[in-house]
Amino acid sequence: MQKLLSNLLLAASFAAAGSAAQAAQINSTTPLEFDGKTSTFGAAFDTSQSGQTFQQDYTFSNSGAATATSAVISIALGSASSLDITGFSLNGNGKTWTGAKSVVGGTQYFTLRASNIAAGDYTLRVTGSVTGASGGSFGGNISVAAVPEISTAAMMLGGLALVGLAAMRSRRRDPGAGAGGFQPA
Repeated sequence: MQKLLSNLLLAASFAAAGSAAQAAQINSTTPLEFDGKTSTFGAAFDTSQSGQTFQQDYTFSNSGAATATSAVISIALGSASSLDITGFSLNGNGKTWTGAKSVVGGTQYFTLRASNIAAGDYTLRVTGSVTGASGGSFGGNISVAAVPEISTAAMMLGGLALVGLAAMRSRRRDPGAGAGGFQPA
């Protein structure tokens, strides 16, 4: 029985060591500050961090129904300055939106769109590894715009319909008006 217990403890310690090896070596959490509807974010890694993995979290709170769009980019400068971004996501209220990755030459970028996000706390996460001998960097932005309520959208459409009706009626009353809005003398 004692041997079984010691084997279980040994297996548990190996499992814990294996999961710790999978964790990012560089972690940080930064609250985003918005200028209107937009915020920027980014990180730079130096020579001492070459070969390490990272997880950078950027947090914000949303007060109502909104749509979020975001992008992150990293430009490789040969083997001197380079990152391998492996993930880009937005998490909150039990949902996760994942960014789509594109690579063009030495530039990699992710784009992300999250529709109908509810009020609550959110985390924008960038993960990857530092592959450049001199480190590397990434930068990005996020925009969070309120989704108009249905009644607001209905009023806006009704207002556009009234403007269109008024324009149509004014053309019927003034059939001689040219494209410039004036009649010849």
